[in-house]
Amino acid sequence: MPVGGDVCSIPPICYFSDMLPAYVLQPASPSEARSAVVELQSALDLESFWKACLKLIGSTLPHRSCSLFFNIVDFQPTDARHHVLQPRKADYVPATSLTVSGPFLARHPQIRMYTYSEIASEDPDAARRRLMQEPDPEWNEFIHLAFWHDSAPEAVLSIHRPPDFSEVTEEERAFLEQLYPMIEAGLRRLRLVEGEQARRQVYEHFLRYMPLSVLFVDGDNQLLFATAGAEKQCARWNRGLKVPAATDFELPGNVGRLFNQPALASSQADSTGKPGMVQLSHPALRGLSARIERSWHFPGLQLRPCYVVTFLDTPASGDQPTEPSQAALQILQQLTPSERRVAQLVGRGLRNEEIADHLCRSRRTVEFQLNSIYRKLGISSRTQLVRALT
Repeated sequence: MPVGGDVCSIPPICYFSDMLPAYVLQPASPSEARSAVVELQSALDLESFWKACLKLIGSTLPHRSCSLFFNIVDFQPTDARHHVLQPRKADYVPATSLTVSGPFLARHPQIRMYTYSEIASEDPDAARRRLMQEPDPEWNEFIHLAFWHDSAPEAVLSIHRPPDFSEVTEEERAFLEQLYPMIEAGLRRLRLVEGEQARRQVYEHFLRYMPLSVLFVDGDNQLLFATAGAEKQCARWNRGLKVPAATDFELPGNVGRLFNQPALASSQADSTGKPGMVQLSHPALRGLSARIERSWHFPGLQLRPCYVVTFLDTPASGDQPTEPSQAALQILQQLTPSERRVAQLVGRGLRNEEIADHLCRSRRTVEFQLNSIYRKLGISSRTQLVRALT
């Protein structure tokens, strides 16, 4: 049922009274019913989804316990969520198993709702499997809602009935038939969200250590993603401003304020078909600048901006290195690309801490690479390296 639909068509939602046994229910207000439906239909993670299911089912159908089985392999769940009311034994936990209903599901593919009584009526071995699963079961009847993905069960919602409420009434069946498509849609939504999250984690892991200094920020200046290089350049930017950061990562204030610039304020692309862009040079560190671009917009319910911040670290005018001599080129060819960059910065007169800031590396890494350069070139000092490159 869509959000905002006719909630009154659902049997009244109920709450438990502290003055009554747990299985005695009283109707809740229409607003509580509507709230429970909206929570179920908007849940984006398994825990929220399970709590919303309990709010609807646990307060509507008398039950002893309620379970959600998922990650089902060969008709057996590998994971589950359980909720138990008034167990006879304090340490009772329902079995994470479909031993009783597995053969029934195999014989009835795509079945949506069934009870233990229906299983037992066609399968004389069901009672034995029930005792094998739980030698001292706390239930005499259950209702199962089975949700399928292709030809295999994806999840099963199990509601164990209390002794005095074993028979499933027509009103309860009508409620479960209306509830079924909401849970089915929720499971499909969770599948899509989990797939997107898995893809995002793969992309972020790959991009995290790319040789780029790029970060993404939303319209509220909240960080969405940053490469390792961007985090180091942010820290370098703040150190250059002599501004103590409140956290390990903090977007420089003078960069964040650029998001309100007119060039970025419009959601429309410019005449070249690209979104707006502004650039800011660091007021103290020569060669360091930040370029801010507004991301492309896609159709959706909300039009929220996203900004791409790229840190650029290039030699300032007058600091451009001279073309290396033939002899220097031969020396540099003996080094790895990373070592060449360190050697060239040494040749420009930068100290180790400046090289570390420039390359977004730790000072210890720079010192390690310098020692490697000395060994490869057969020299022992910074002065000898500078002479070799001139």
